[in-house]
Amino acid sequence: MKKVELYIGDFEYKQIEEIFENEKDFQPVNEKDHVIIKALKEIINPNNLLEENVGGEQDTETVTYKKIIEPEDKSLDKGDVNFKL
Repeated sequence: MKKVELYIGDFEYKQIEEIFENEKDFQPVNEKDHVIIKALKEIINPNNLLEENVGGEQDTETVTYKKIIEPEDKSLDKGDVNFKL
């Protein structure tokens, strides 16, 4: 067994809470899903919250996402495959 200390932003914490609030019957599909769901539940478990505002307030909500444009034809047989983002 491992003991892990984790620092997480308020925004991310709220996002994880919302996942479980909106998906009451959130169930794993396979063993790896089970591990991920269990870990996320432990992150928002009130018994595991040891301290708030550690290091002061930080903006963890500002994140940049890069959208990948998927080709309509995903066949690898065409020979014209571009793997760049």
